[in-house]
Amino acid sequence: DGLEGRIVFEPKFRHPDAVRGLEQFSHIWILWQFSENEKAGWSFTVRPPRLGGNTRMGGFATRSPFRPNGIGLSCVRLKSVELTEREGPVLTVLGADMMDNTPILDIKPYIPFADCHPDATGGFIDETPWHELDVDFPETLQAHIEGDKLEGLVEVLRQDPRRAGSKHDPSRVYHLAFAAYDVAFTVDGDTLHVVGVASA
Repeated sequence: DGLEGRIVFEPKFRHPDAVRGLEQFSHIWILWQFSENEKAGWSFTVRPPRLGGNTRMGGFATRSPFRPNGIGLSCVRLKSVELTEREGPVLTVLGADMMDNTPILDIKPYIPFADCHPDATGGFIDETPWHELDVDFPETLQAHIEGDKLEGLVEVLRQDPRRAGSKHDPSRVYHLAFAAYDVAFTVDGDTLHVVGVASA
């Protein structure tokens, strides 16, 4: 929930009627475009970070950003629907896992009776317990981050943003682009150490 985002509509969709009733839902589905890796292509298999980057799985069995159609899917919490004079309807959402200026293709309400399946199985995800890292983030470096961005950044860092297959060198410095920042970090065991913050 520390990752707050705003969805602003293109002019032809900026009509209050388009979002009438949406405020009654707690969550929404967002279909969006992986616009920053359109030329990267895709392969039949990928190495999911959840499996440590050592095991290949079918692309359709993962949520890899490298897809044949470049469409992303996210379920987010709908914090508010605001009708503004300049931008029309603006949706504020929590938990958005997208880059700034990501093109949104469609929005649909999350409907619990249809979208929630308590008996669902999670494939190889169920067999690999989720493990978060401890984050060592010196206050002197935290001071470079705008206050409303800090919580979301720490949440992302806890989830180990290293690329698959590159997780075995504690001296290696990794970089994460987050909001307007380039965050440099190392990982030693279960602890991620932030070693630098710069404007991107």
